[in-house]
This record gives sequence, structure tokens and C-alpha cells, in this order.
Amino acid sequence: MTHNASTASVRWPLWLAGVWLLASIATIFAVPVLIATVPAWHEVRTYLQQLGQVHAWIAIAACVGLLVLSKRKHAETEETWAQGALLIFVLGGVLSVLVLQFGVWPQWLARSNSTTLQLQVFGLMAVHGGCAMLTWRRLRACARGKLPSDSA
Repeated sequence: MTHNASTASVRWPLWLAGVWLLASIATIFAVPVLIATVPAWHEVRTYLQQLGQVHAWIAIAACVGLLVLSKRKHAETEETWAQGALLIFVLGGVLSVLVLQFGVWPQWLARSNSTTLQLQVFGLMAVHGGCAMLTWRRLRACARGKLPSDSA
């Protein structure tokens, strides 16, 4: 496969990973800003619920899109860019956002003074953002022509 063909096959996955990464970064920065600027906790909670839902759906759509694009129809193997650890990062992103959105996040919004829940939310957001960043970096390396087999 030539460099141009590999770059073309990575274009959409790279775009999806970029959207996923930007949504994760925006959420990570928006949470403390909302907490610091909105005076009443019930208003903060409403905004955080909306923010969490938007972030979760963007992340899920991007990850599902990456999983769908990782294998061509009727192909026996994954695309070159999807081989190795990248699919683990994508699956980690899906799992972390599901646990965050439907497990820890609602509990934290209900009991905002719980330090344990705050640390769990922070940890899951960090893991999720890390998965998004690692996916984007790996796809960017593939787009530049440094395929996974080149780095070993």
C-alpha cells in the first residue's frame, strides 16, 4: 500500500479521533469552570448533566465509528491503522465513558461532597482522555507514514 493510500484510509478515523479528543479536553476543562462560575449547586448539576450527556454521546459515536471503520466489509483483517493497541484504546474509551456517564457521574452529582466520588470522576475522565489522546496520536503517526510495524 502506498503512502497516499494509507493516508487516505486514515483520514476519517483521524477526524473521528480528533473530535473525540476535543470533546474530552473540553469536558475536562468545562467541569471546574462551571463549578467555579455558577453560584448555585442545582444549576451546576443541571449544566453538568447536559455536559456529561453531550460528551458521552460524542465519545460513543466516535468510538463506534472507529470500530466500524477498522475493518472493511468482507475483509479478513483490520485496516493497517487499526492493528495493535489502537483498538484497545478505543474499547477502553467506550468502557470508561459508559462507566463514567451511567455509573459514577450521576452518583457524584447526587452527593457532590463525596471525595471518593470526586476522585473516581477525575480518574475516569483522565483514563478516558488518555484513551482519546493515545488513539489520536497513533492515528496521526499512521497518517504520517509511521505504521505500527515501523515503531517496533
